[in-house]
Amino acid sequence: MATYSNPFKRRPGQCVYDEMVPQPSDHQLHLDALRGYRVRPQRDDSLGFIVDQFQREVARPFKQLKAISGIWGELVPPELAQEARLESLQRGTLTVSVPSSAVLYELDRRLRDGLERELIVRHKGAAFRRVKLRLQANS
Repeated sequence: MATYSNPFKRRPGQCVYDEMVPQPSDHQLHLDALRGYRVRPQRDDSLGFIVDQFQREVARPFKQLKAISGIWGELVPPELAQEARLESLQRGTLTVSVPSSAVLYELDRRLRDGLERELIVRHKGAAFRRVKLRLQANS
């Protein structure tokens, strides 16, 4: 004979709603255990993302320019090398800025006379195909 408990009849110290609260099933307990094993990546609140960006935007271009600046210093006459500034090496183009049109003309003439070819041949780093000269803006 089954006995049924009356939800409205309570023992001393027992709340009426204690019997009405559903107890977790075996399936729910198993799911809760599996959720504990789930590997979720922790949110990165640090500034770690800047390391990759720094590598891409500063360190690698600096290393490329450092390799070519030695060759530039050897092949370009000192009076022109002091005036010119190596800016970037992107997609095979070395960008060089100069302060005046006179320096631009002289450097352009020398590059056309074989200096550009000599720079390309002596450079043993990233792909380097041409030199682009640009006039610095007055500041």
